[in-house]
Amino acid sequence: MAISISEKDVSTAWVAALDALVTGGGDAVNLTVAIADPTAEHEGVRRVLDRFINERRRAKGEVERVSTVANTLFPSSWYLPERLGPDAAEHLYELERVARPVSRRRNPRGTYSERMVAWPAPAKEFNQLDQVVRRLRSARERGHRRGHEYEVGLVTPADEVAVPVLVAGKDRYTRGFPCLSHLSFSLLHGAVSLLAVYRSHDFISRAYGNYLGLGRVLQFVAHESGFPAGELACMSASATAEINRGGSFGHERVEALLDDCQSALRVSP
Repeated sequence: MAISISEKDVSTAWVAALDALVTGGGDAVNLTVAIADPTAEHEGVRRVLDRFINERRRAKGEVERVSTVANTLFPSSWYLPERLGPDAAEHLYELERVARPVSRRRNPRGTYSERMVAWPAPAKEFNQLDQVVRRLRSARERGHRRGHEYEVGLVTPADEVAVPVLVAGKDRYTRGFPCLSHLSFSLLHGAVSLLAVYRSHDFISRAYGNYLGLGRVLQFVAHESGFPAGELACMSASATAEINRGGSFGHERVEALLDDCQSALRVSP
């Protein structure tokens, strides 16, 4: 059964979605989570989740902290608009190029941020985020406040404002990278919003960090194009609370995590 969540910030949305997953038995299809401000969070919830993840890392070592997951989508320490002004975007792109050999040693298939700024086109790498920014900036200069006509669907990156992540003929894995399939940016009422589509989503190991990283991507595109940032919506074709599958956390531990996160929300300002 499909689940739809709409909340004001990352923490509240993630906790509500996890609650819905656990209540429904741990797994769902077509989970949609909408977040009004995807750069806002309750630090207490993140601390609870990171503590839970650290315990798992000590036991098995395969689960990453929230900040690490978020940085695979957008390494925020590389983007410095307050200090670098109009050169901030190129600084971000250059640092990604420099760091790519290191990240490739860790993951030979690359990162999501690489797919966004260095799409493996037949002739040469293609910077999809730069194209999104340029087209939205052009729309702003022409006085446009809506931009649904830019959305064409799953075609080549050079033809649209949407950002595909999966590479045909290359990404044949049924699990693992890339679980994120597609990003679509829309302009409405003078604000840029983002829809992200995942083919599968491990909710404890990945979703919280994914939401933060996607929020940073949206904030980057909005800032560089001159529009305010709107809503982030993330649709997961298949989502799991990691209760029952191989390498899972178990029902009792997941319920305890959910209780602790709900408590953290109640005491957060």
